[in-house]
Amino acid sequence: MRHRESGFTLIEITIAVAITATVLMTIYGIFSAVSSAKQRVEAESAGYHQARVLFDRMGREIRGAYLKSANPSTLFTGEKNDSGQPVLTLSTTASTPLGGTGGIVVVRYELRPDPDSKNQDNALYRSEYPIFFPEDSRLQSYKLASGIRDMRLRYYSDGNWQEEWQQGLPQMVELSLTIRMNDKDVPFVSAFEIPMKGGQK
Repeated sequence: MRHRESGFTLIEITIAVAITATVLMTIYGIFSAVSSAKQRVEAESAGYHQARVLFDRMGREIRGAYLKSANPSTLFTGEKNDSGQPVLTLSTTASTPLGGTGGIVVVRYELRPDPDSKNQDNALYRSEYPIFFPEDSRLQSYKLASGIRDMRLRYYSDGNWQEEWQQGLPQMVELSLTIRMNDKDVPFVSAFEIPMKGGQK
């Protein structure tokens, strides 16, 4: 008698391999989609966090603006650099440890092209020094934030908005930022009122 040998045919093996490959491809697709969504959420979260930190910091320093006509070291100016990007320089009571001695400091913000960006984005640079010791304590500017597509500053006084500011304290400063998030440009806008008490005289 002949004994029939058990086993899989070539067609059965081919079908099993095809089913296994389909299942693995589906699982890979799910994991890839979840990973992409996670990276997108993390990037957007980092962008929103950066915007919040910038608005909090600049808002605190703008609200703490300090200007005395009798002291030429105090100032508040909003202008454009050679590239047409905004530059904000102000003396403020909202000092940081970078100022060295605390008290009143001069802070300068400037938007410049970011040399490290592959997308031709801009970076916001900042410098700070104590108002009473500018010669010994002036600091080089450092990159505060990157991935900035655009930044606009406007100054409000007596019912008018101005793109630049040179004299006295404005009543309000409007800050507009556009930050790149996942190849999308997301705009942010806020305005900061400058209290006159203890400031301009």
